[in-house]
Amino acid sequence: MDSSYLLVEFRSIALGYKEVNSIILNYPVELFLVKNICPGSILFIFKGNDHDILGIKNYLKEKNISALPILNIHEGVIGRINSPDKSIKISSLMICEFKNSISAIKASDLCLKASGVSIIKIHFQVGLFGKGILILSGLLSSLENSKETILNNFSDKEIVALEIIENPVEELIKCI
Repeated sequence: MDSSYLLVEFRSIALGYKEVNSIILNYPVELFLVKNICPGSILFIFKGNDHDILGIKNYLKEKNISALPILNIHEGVIGRINSPDKSIKISSLMICEFKNSISAIKASDLCLKASGVSIIKIHFQVGLFGKGILILSGLLSSLENSKETILNNFSDKEIVALEIIENPVEELIKCI
């Protein structure tokens, strides 16, 4: 099963659709997700094998369009995009706010691979102005390890806030 994805944010919706059409015509990949993420911006997520994902990245790089490949992505990441896992018992939370949705997805993969945490939700939508929100649950030490992982892999320009909440109240958990 393919487990590699390419995340591409376009600041022009029209350009995004044009490039996606070209990509699908020229590469055997699946268009996994299309999501308007803020007024005038759109996110496309492609699924495919490593070779094709890296080929698309190079194609877009030639056009000065940035794309983030995530090869061998953790199986728990993709299912949590805008879909919370309500079955997880929550002892502590970490709310991670990023300047874009791509960083939230990348951070979720890194944290799952580095720590014993669970993803509650990866959230982005129109109205968040392109921001990505990652909500993790786990033991306090695992969340602190995840926070360190994020700080070591992202610049201050990419991170808006990282907050750990010990013993969140039930009313807060219901909001998530």
